[in-house]
Amino acid sequence: FGQALLQVADVAVLGSLESQAWIAFHDLITNHALHAQSFQGYGSSFIKKMGFAPDAYVQVAMQLATYRLFGEQVGTYEATQVRCFLHGRTEVTRAVSLESEAFIRAMGLRPRLDNDDNSTK
Repeated sequence: FGQALLQVADVAVLGSLESQAWIAFHDLITNHALHAQSFQGYGSSFIKKMGFAPDAYVQVAMQLATYRLFGEQVGTYEATQVRCFLHGRTEVTRAVSLESEAFIRAMGLRPRLDNDDNSTK
């Protein structure tokens, strides 16, 4: 395949395309920022005490955050182990249901403060 490509395309053209690709890649990655926050309010023990699976709790939290950011609910990635089956590997499950949709829509696009919340007063 490589030889056929060299016969069709000039090496200078390929070098130019490679340079353009690197510039586009650099522009793409420099236009992104990552800010991580560490939430210390509660952890998995509290979530379990409340009767929820921590993983499911986080999946729904990500769906709510995505809904509030983009105005639509999307499937979140959930790795599913199927190694116990013949030729098993990790598969993907999309954790969206009618129940999660109802919850996301009930929570709405904006957080609501209750009457006892003094955080904005």
